[in-house]
Amino acid sequence: MGTEAAAARPRAVGKPAIWDARGVLLMSWAHFAHDLYPSFLGVLVPAIQAKLGVSLFWASAMVPAQQLPSIVQPFLGYVADRTSRRWFVVLSPAVAALALSSIGIAPHFAVVLVLLLVSGLASAAFHAPAVALVGEFGGQRLGRAMAIFMAGGELARTVAPILLTAVIAHFTLDGMPLVMLVGLAASATLFLRLRTEASDAIARRHAGQVQLWRLIRERQRPFIGLLGSVVANTAAVTPPSFFLVEYLLQRGRSEWYGGLALSAFYASGIIGGLVGGSLSDWVGRRGALLLSSLGTAPLLALYLAIENGSWLMLPLLVLIGVFATPPRSVTLALANDIAPEARGPLSGFALAISFVAQSIIALAFGAVAEAIGIERAFWLTVGASLAGVPFALLIPATMGRSPSSTG
Repeated sequence: MGTEAAAARPRAVGKPAIWDARGVLLMSWAHFAHDLYPSFLGVLVPAIQAKLGVSLFWASAMVPAQQLPSIVQPFLGYVADRTSRRWFVVLSPAVAALALSSIGIAPHFAVVLVLLLVSGLASAAFHAPAVALVGEFGGQRLGRAMAIFMAGGELARTVAPILLTAVIAHFTLDGMPLVMLVGLAASATLFLRLRTEASDAIARRHAGQVQLWRLIRERQRPFIGLLGSVVANTAAVTPPSFFLVEYLLQRGRSEWYGGLALSAFYASGIIGGLVGGSLSDWVGRRGALLLSSLGTAPLLALYLAIENGSWLMLPLLVLIGVFATPPRSVTLALANDIAPEARGPLSGFALAISFVAQSIIALAFGAVAEAIGIERAFWLTVGASLAGVPFALLIPATMGRSPSSTG
């Protein structure tokens, strides 16, 4: 009985919304362990390009290879709601660890792409069920719960570039299998601690009653606002997330400086996600998204104008990330707000749009960078976040505000 009480249990739909800190932290740990591996891509793109002798355009195909499988996230969210979310969440970190950690010893670029596809399927299987569980753990503090959950992913993106740069420096790419231990440990922890039987039973009962497309049609305006905000923010953060190291290397900076710069950008996501998600519980999802859109563009333009390879540039990258990254947690909370009776499918849909947009934008950026140069290509992304403003305005001002803030 003590073990049962200690294990994380999400709250079922229809029961009082109760904040479950233990469950939120467990899911944040799972998110960290899973996202550590796809976060290697920023360092892997130039490393694989050099090792296997492929062009930047073909190396940029690594991003869609890892992200495109996420197009099936709505389907997997649908299946998880009708079966059990537990196994989707438990197994995914281990699968991602095994696949990504094997890329360093892949003999051909085709094998690299296959391993990335496997990792992408693990990501698709993890995120929608995990977000649904976090939505239940969060209760009325949904924005804060999503922020803590996303902080785990942002911490992974912060650690990953430095970790992989160190592994490559000491063991070359052949030493990458060493880093799979984190994902294996996370899956073992989740197997022992995560219990979802009661939640799964309620979710299965409600799943048969929910008509997702009818819900989307009825809530069309905020749904369009959600998807537009996701795409605009993805367009703003994808180039620095995957090509900042390449940009700095072409400007004559060292690999270590590039890795630290990328880590600084990712580290800021921890702050941005926590502040933005919690802020959205207070000012509403629309207010948080507007603040992010209006703050990111000028800061990115300033960085590109004055970047000189000094350590003083790193705090500016942190500030950019603080403004650019909150929509990742805010939009997931918004998906739960729009259709709390269909958390898994709608969260999966929003995540799928994000990952597919990321794939398309990364591939397009690689092609444009080869055609006009990576520095000019970065300048083209400066205004991307501003495209999110009209979509944020479609979201009701009060959506996401806690009762205490609206009263």
